[in-house]
Amino acid sequence: MSTPAHPLSGRQVLADAGALFVAGLGPVFPWILAAELLVLLPSVPNGGIFDTDSSALGDPGYLGRALLLGAAQALLYAMAVLRMDALAKEAAPSAGLWSALPRVPAVIVGYLCYEVIVIVGLSFTLAFFMLGFFIAGLAFGLVLCLLPLAPTAAASTALALFLFPAVLDGRGPFASLGESSRLAKTAWVKVSLVISVPAVALLAAAVVTDYPAISHAVSQGLELLRQAQEGDLSMQNMDGLLGSFKSAPSASRYDRWHVVGTVSAAFAWWYTLAVCYVQYRDLKDRAQT
Repeated sequence: MSTPAHPLSGRQVLADAGALFVAGLGPVFPWILAAELLVLLPSVPNGGIFDTDSSALGDPGYLGRALLLGAAQALLYAMAVLRMDALAKEAAPSAGLWSALPRVPAVIVGYLCYEVIVIVGLSFTLAFFMLGFFIAGLAFGLVLCLLPLAPTAAASTALALFLFPAVLDGRGPFASLGESSRLAKTAWVKVSLVISVPAVALLAAAVVTDYPAISHAVSQGLELLRQAQEGDLSMQNMDGLLGSFKSAPSASRYDRWHVVGTVSAAFAWWYTLAVCYVQYRDLKDRAQT
């Protein structure tokens, strides 16, 4: 992949990423698929975004299995990035698992930092929405939730490219996050728009994976909204509805929605990596000229 004379437009980034996505279905995608299929193993922690039992977080065995799963996935993703870089540069894929192994700690720590920032931001977004909703209705809730959502989106954009300096340059987790932020700031609007495209694919895969729990949560939310609009929302009714969220159906890891969603997530993550790689490489090349 040669360096063009001018920075790539958002359309060009997506076009090049699409070509890389197709070209890497053989040499790169299997590593991503293997990483995602690990969650279907019987011994790994089970749970989706709505049905994870928070009490399990205090179980050392649960945390140990989660850490091993994260390390295995980090290793496979690091291999995918090394193979993708070789493919994009039209070089022989000489990297093996031993080459990716030293990158695992930086990938895990960097990803955890990224996830904590995003999860905390989204939690505040939900809290602000609920506060505004109960104070002045739906419209006010939507406006109020923008206060934490805007910085959360900005942080997500700034840190989205950390994987590549961590794997390709061998940087530590915080140096990788800092490098991602430095590069993203040089073309903030374009980077935000570009990474929003694969984000839609990831969201769609997440919805498929957790469809039973999401469907249950939506139905309870609509009932909460109906009672609020009709003025029938008492504290007792509200406690009952909020409690029903916790009784969401817990799907088996082999439920058809979960399996299809897991495979879909593998394709979505491979496309996300391709888009972010092309964007990262373009920004990196510009910064070095």
